[in-house]
Amino acid sequence: MLNQPLVVGLTIFAFIFTVASYFFSLKSLVQKPFFAILSWLFAFCLGMLSFSLHYAPNNPSHYSYLLAKNDSIPVIKGYISERLKPNDYNEKYFFKIQTVNSEPATGKLLLTIALDDDNSLLYPGDALALIEKPKPVTKALNPNQFDYATYMAKQNVFHQVKLKGNYVKLEQIKNFDFYKGELRRSLIRSFGKHGFSAETMNIIKALLLGQRQDINEELRTNYIDAGVIHILAISGLHIGILFYFLSIILKPLNRLKKKGKLLQLLITIVFLWSFAIITGLAASTVRAVVMLSFVSIGLYFNRNTNIFNTIAVSMLVLLLAKPNFLFDVGFQLSYAAVFAIVWMQPLYKKIRISKYKAVNYFIDIVAISFVAQLGVLPLSLYYFNQFPLLFPIANIVVIPLVTVLLIMGILTLVLNFVYTDLALLTGHILKLIIGIMNNFIKWVASFQDFVVKEISFTAPLMVSLYLIIITTILWLFKKNYKQSMALLGSVILFQCVYIGTKWYTKSKSEFIVFNDWNSNLIAYKNSNRVIFYTNDSAPEKNYNISTYSKSSFIDSTTLAPLKNMLWYNQKKILIIDSLGAYSKTMRPDILLLTHSPKINLDLVMNELKPKAVIADASNYKSYVQRWKATCRKKRIPFHATAEKGFYKVE
Repeated sequence: MLNQPLVVGLTIFAFIFTVASYFFSLKSLVQKPFFAILSWLFAFCLGMLSFSLHYAPNNPSHYSYLLAKNDSIPVIKGYISERLKPNDYNEKYFFKIQTVNSEPATGKLLLTIALDDDNSLLYPGDALALIEKPKPVTKALNPNQFDYATYMAKQNVFHQVKLKGNYVKLEQIKNFDFYKGELRRSLIRSFGKHGFSAETMNIIKALLLGQRQDINEELRTNYIDAGVIHILAISGLHIGILFYFLSIILKPLNRLKKKGKLLQLLITIVFLWSFAIITGLAASTVRAVVMLSFVSIGLYFNRNTNIFNTIAVSMLVLLLAKPNFLFDVGFQLSYAAVFAIVWMQPLYKKIRISKYKAVNYFIDIVAISFVAQLGVLPLSLYYFNQFPLLFPIANIVVIPLVTVLLIMGILTLVLNFVYTDLALLTGHILKLIIGIMNNFIKWVASFQDFVVKEISFTAPLMVSLYLIIITTILWLFKKNYKQSMALLGSVILFQCVYIGTKWYTKSKSEFIVFNDWNSNLIAYKNSNRVIFYTNDSAPEKNYNISTYSKSSFIDSTTLAPLKNMLWYNQKKILIIDSLGAYSKTMRPDILLLTHSPKINLDLVMNELKPKAVIADASNYKSYVQRWKATCRKKRIPFHATAEKGFYKVE
């Protein structure tokens, strides 16, 4: 990790030299590149300093140092700060630590609690005393899969605790997180009088309050396949709509001249930031609010701010406040889309095919949607490995509906507290529009042939595809020989990167034992072909198979039943399953135990003399611990995939 004193020193020196070069450049008629270079260097050092200051373990009071002092089970006190998106089995929360064994401490933990627990739902401000030693956040246990541990580490969360009889609820802590959560819950409760279905209510919570945790997987998949998942995350679209209608409502204040404009500015900024806080300060929301705050301030001082400068300043402010936003997928997608929309505006604004404003409005929606998708295309392919071809059709209908929904939703929310009868009327309209939108999206998503999935894509391919997009846009702005050569060069580079990636993956040969809880799974990759040995009854639905094939650029896959003996690189792999049957004459290099065979491993190892033992995830935990102890005693390498992840035979 970065040495903090060193980074502070570098930043100070970079700042001094940058200031000195600035004053020196004022005296020079012919400008040298020193000031620009030193400015970049200062910005780089400032970024390192910001990251170092925000990296939680750099704080001397971080809980990890207190836990390292004592090996006994600690008592950790703190409170729930945020509810996260649950999975199929657990609710998830961020837990802010206050003390460890009565000593003041800082840091965050990931808490999980089983969905079938009667007390599974916790709220911000709920104080707990944990009697448990935190474990590292579970890393990716299979190749080329999403690494949850890395994702959490970028949010300064490194350990987790599973709640199950190892905690005590304490008195609630009424802090900012508590009041924010209480306000959000009271706003949600105000919709109780409408009798909305769970699906309708979850859409309202996502659009108005940024709470997407309870949206069911089927509905989420429909929005993804239709190419409109972005409307469920409060972003520039939603903030822009609110900003526009707020400016219309506050326009009469302009009659008060200077005081009226100041009042309009303050109301706008307070409303937008209040909305951002209530919705959870997501990266996309904060980015939009920061940007529009700068725009509002510029309008107040009658200055036409350069939109690119506004985007850059908003990005700088966000990254100084929270450097880890840089690694946030939403942050990257949000800025890529906004930059594309702004940069390409001179091109798509020329598209006017009708004299009617209504027709041109829908043309603008399609154009902006297409440009935004183009801006995020390489990132989307890299992170999500799919692309919905019908997104223009979906967006041309959904964006106007979301505009109406957002305004109608806020109106209904206000009326819930002041005029119930009218609120019931607007609520009925709200429910009708949400139903229409969901059914339309479901219909678009039903055309699965127009959703390109399982796209193999790597980081070098993402960068080279961005080069193609950038050079294409530059060529559209100015069609000359230089731009044409740049475009041709970027296309050739993309082809070379793709061919090189395919060649590299084709040249690799590997043998992998997967960590698969439901079945046995072994992959033998040779050149551009892979054989999956499995006893899975529905292998075509196995996520591990599809992920491995996609990431490895595999052209041909074969499914085969699991055998008791396999060979790889002149190494013999013996598999003992639940039957516990084997031949004593075998001398395997690797022994693979699966489905909890009832064997005496000590005796088996004396007979077979393997060089290494592997236990996959289908075994009982108690068996695995017993086998681990046996191997440790005999000084033979032991690998449990449930603990260490997949095993690659070298």
